[in-house]
Amino acid sequence: RESVQLALRLLDEAEIRGYKLHVEVAKFQLKGEYDASKKKKKCKDYKKKLSQQQKQLDWRPEKKDGATRMRHERIVIIRNMFHPKDFEEDPLLLNEIREDLRTECEKFGQVKKVLIFDRHPDGIASVSFKEAAEADLCKLTLNGRWFGGRQLSAETWDGVTDYQVEETAREREERLKVWESFLGDPDAKEQQTTSDSDSASSSVKLPEGKQPPEVNDTPKEDANDEAHKRENNGEGINEDGAPSTDSSLAGSDGEADT
Repeated sequence: RESVQLALRLLDEAEIRGYKLHVEVAKFQLKGEYDASKKKKKCKDYKKKLSQQQKQLDWRPEKKDGATRMRHERIVIIRNMFHPKDFEEDPLLLNEIREDLRTECEKFGQVKKVLIFDRHPDGIASVSFKEAAEADLCKLTLNGRWFGGRQLSAETWDGVTDYQVEETAREREERLKVWESFLGDPDAKEQQTTSDSDSASSSVKLPEGKQPPEVNDTPKEDANDEAHKRENNGEGINEDGAPSTDSSLAGSDGEADT
């Protein structure tokens, strides 16, 4: 606003290159008459046809008929499958229960995930299916069924309850002690010692008091090579060309020369 007043005071009636300027505040107004009621309205039928055409050209799969199911309805909660103390006695039991449960639930549909809440006192496990109908079939089949001497209870997850039980420091120490004792099982050590003894017995044993013969790496001179050298020097050869074994022949030539 101040800049407009400053421009009016400085530039109005000023001369630039022989021309006199006229400066005033701009006025904005419509040229002619405008009637909003005369504006063309888009036809609703045209919008409807356009939306139908977009659906036909869309690559997304069509929605199945019927009411949509919630995501948490695909998960089945199974109770009384185990007791937390069972894993203290046998830590490998956790994997066995998980594999058995997955194998059984795959009969009802595609299983996406199997979780075992090993520290929950109610022995809870959860199974996630791809479709809610598969979870319903699993719930109807496993509810009231017996597993390992325990009667199971199956229900649909409510989508809110968290069955994860946090481990205390004391429980963690006890679990580590049990795991260390499991790793230091004497049966495993005995198996290791037997395997070592078997490998040692397969090797060749020498009698006591005898050592293996030492291998002399220095080459021994062959007797044939020594005889060949003597032949080249003219020693130990008789007049008829046969090698001589008499050592007295070596001095007879010297006596003849004298």
